[in-house]
Amino acid sequence: MKTTTSIKLNKKLKHNLILFMFIFYCSFVVSSVSAQITFDPRKTENGLIFGSLTFPKEKANFNGYFLKITCKSTDPKEARKNSKEVRFSPAQILKMRHKGDLDGGLTYLFAIERPAGDYEISGIRLFTNSGFAVLQKNNNIGGFSIPFKVNKGEILYVGNIQFNEYAVDNETVFSYQNNFEKDRVGIKKLHPFVYWDGAKKDDSINISYD
Repeated sequence: MKTTTSIKLNKKLKHNLILFMFIFYCSFVVSSVSAQITFDPRKTENGLIFGSLTFPKEKANFNGYFLKITCKSTDPKEARKNSKEVRFSPAQILKMRHKGDLDGGLTYLFAIERPAGDYEISGIRLFTNSGFAVLQKNNNIGGFSIPFKVNKGEILYVGNIQFNEYAVDNETVFSYQNNFEKDRVGIKKLHPFVYWDGAKKDDSINISYD
C-alpha cells in the first residue's frame, strides 16, 4: 500500500512539474513578443523616440534591465508622470543569455511614445530574481546623461547605448554611438506600421558623464 501511494505521489509531482514548466514557458514566450506599435503624427500630442541598447557578451548577468528615461520638467508631478522605464528581458529558461533584435542577440531595439518636452536617459536599473521575493534585488547604475527633446508628431532617434555589464575598475561602463541607419532598418522590420522613413536624427545628442 505504501509503495502504491508513493508511486501515485511521484506521478502527481511529475505531472505538476511538467505543467508548471509548460505554463512558465508559455508565459515567457508571450512576454518576449513585442506588441506592434502605430504612430500617426496627425492624431497625437506626443512624439515617438527609438534607439537601442547593446551588451558586450551573450551571457546576461541579470534577470531584467530597465533603461531610465527621465522627464526634465520643472513640475515634479509632470516629471514623475512622463518619466518611463523601458524593460529588456534576457532568455532565462536553460541559461541566462541576451536575446535582442540585432547583432546576434546582443542589441535590443526599443521605441516608445512620450509627451513633448525635454528628457534624458540617465541610468539603468538591474533586477535580480533569486526565486524568493525576499532575495530579489534592484541595483541602479547611473553617472551619465543622454539629453534629448521630444517634439509633437516627430519620430526621433536617441542613439545606441552600449552597456558593459562586465566592466571592472577604470573601464567604461556606458558609451554612445549613432547607429541611425542600422537601427532604423531593424526597427522597421519589427514594427512595420510606423512611417520610419520620416524619422529624424539629432547629431547633437551625445553622452556626458558626471
